[in-house]
Amino acid sequence: MRLTRSGAVRENRVVEFDEGRLIAWNPAEVGGTPPGHLWRWQLSDVDGGTRVVHTYDWTALTDPHRVVRARSTTADKLAASIDRLAALVETDARR
Repeated sequence: MRLTRSGAVRENRVVEFDEGRLIAWNPAEVGGTPPGHLWRWQLSDVDGGTRVVHTYDWTALTDPHRVVRARSTTADKLAASIDRLAALVETDARR
């Protein structure tokens, strides 16, 4: 994966997976050990659509240089990520 802002490349190691319901991953520098943050998408059926819960867990973060950035990952930023996902799905559905 290439990060949008910095252009850095990251490997995402899937650590939880239930097809159509859950995916969670630990990002790391290419060839490196994951520093301890976890991203997760959980999906569940609701009337007329899908409920998506996006979480970011940095409680196991071991790199002190990343803590400031981890703390800046707010609920608003996670919600914006879900909004981007929804826009992509809606655009794709119209094709």
